[in-house]
Amino acid sequence: MLILLWAMLTLLNITKAFHIDDTFHLESAEWIRENPLTPMSGLINWADSPTPLYTHNQPPLFFYMIALIVYFAGTGEIPLHLFLSIFTFLSLSIFDRLTHLLKIRNSGLLLLLFAFSPALIVNQNLMTDIPLLSLILGSAYFLVVASEQPKARSYVLAALLLGIGLLIKYSVLPLLVVLILVLIIRRDFRYLTVLLIPMGMLFLWSVWNYTEYGSVHFFDRPTGGLHINRMWSFMAVIGSVCLFTASLFHGSWPFRFARYVIAAVILMFLALLFLFISGLVSEQATANILNIGFILNGFFLFFLMIRFAVKSIKASGFRQTIESDGFIMFLFAGATSAFIMLYAPFMATRHILLILPFLLLFLWPLIEKSGRTINRVSLISTVILGIALGISDYTYAGFYRKMASEIKFPQGTKVWTAGHWGWQWYSAKNGMIPFAGSTSEMNEGDLFVYPGNIPRQSFENSLELTVVEKCFESATPLTFFSGNNNASMYSSSMKIPPWTFSMRPIDTVYVCRVVRILKE
Repeated sequence: MLILLWAMLTLLNITKAFHIDDTFHLESAEWIRENPLTPMSGLINWADSPTPLYTHNQPPLFFYMIALIVYFAGTGEIPLHLFLSIFTFLSLSIFDRLTHLLKIRNSGLLLLLFAFSPALIVNQNLMTDIPLLSLILGSAYFLVVASEQPKARSYVLAALLLGIGLLIKYSVLPLLVVLILVLIIRRDFRYLTVLLIPMGMLFLWSVWNYTEYGSVHFFDRPTGGLHINRMWSFMAVIGSVCLFTASLFHGSWPFRFARYVIAAVILMFLALLFLFISGLVSEQATANILNIGFILNGFFLFFLMIRFAVKSIKASGFRQTIESDGFIMFLFAGATSAFIMLYAPFMATRHILLILPFLLLFLWPLIEKSGRTINRVSLISTVILGIALGISDYTYAGFYRKMASEIKFPQGTKVWTAGHWGWQWYSAKNGMIPFAGSTSEMNEGDLFVYPGNIPRQSFENSLELTVVEKCFESATPLTFFSGNNNASMYSSSMKIPPWTFSMRPIDTVYVCRVVRILKE
């Protein structure tokens, strides 16, 4: 089943167009391939004009990996997605091994719930999250086996994997606290020295930064300020992809009334679906209703998680509970959740991906207690939503690749473009010139092309344009379950749910003529 699931996930993704942050990672890798000793000095146009990599958020280890693949296999979607699928396989495999280490009897169900989660299916892009997930799961695995196998080796490997993860994304940092807590709880104080491994790796990376550009990336990277709305957005995102809450609810209260509540929620969802298709409820109202439901589901999930932890302590005692392997899963889920809520600059399903497997592994007794019928409901709804959103996102990404290659321009005309994400990659491959403000050597009469619903360079105060053509595709059932609202699966908020229903075209690409170049 593990091999079959991996093959299915790979096939869903293998020819997907580069999407969202893939372009940033590819352009970073291309710089690193030519300049491996100065990785943070490359210029990437990811706002209004090119800026150095050290002004952005991530360390570059993953970019080095991409650069290696590009060196041998080029920048095609298939070889790069096959490379990414290695980490998908590792994530599935380590998760499966953890289910057996934790003696989970219904391990097949948990593996299916994890594999078909929209958070996993959608985020198989050329981004850091699935590689990072495989490292985090590996670290958790070695922490669990440390209670049975040689401790020194297991703790060293757990710390080493976290250190490698730090060089891919700094959000691994709270898991160093988890490592410390596990060592203290187990009274393995002499192994606290393994913390020198990830901290030493971070220190050496910081020294490299200082020698390259005179500062330390870890301290200089952009961060988001604290805001209460981030908590609501976090709950909306996790509630939008965790449909197994039904099993947790019924496992907590395995009575008839719980089944009635679950049935009522399903009927309300189907009623909303019917009203939307019938045109009786607007898309905005539907999005608001769904987002309220997502927020409530997210809060309820964490309530059930805390309730289960408290009941475990009451049943087994505080000491026995915190010394259990299941409590390690609780710590991984809790530490990552707290860090994301407090410090992530925005909320996205790829953040939830780092939490999801640990929620399943910690709460599995509730899922097992829920019973076959409700667990089938959870699984079927997860599979349907995961595949529907995966296909929708595949189509969404492919729109920009298709438009960039199919729009025809008069021979000899200079064509400029604005817009990031996958459009930036494919427009450049098709000969368009990225706009970079006043440094762009533009002339009146040139063409200027941009998509309407993606982040792009600011040009409104620099150019006077006249629209020549609007290019779009009519909506299809493939994008009905939609994360296409400014890529809401990758960045949502209180006003933008992670996914909703939509019968609108994905986007419109505007082909314009430069009438006049304005002075800013």
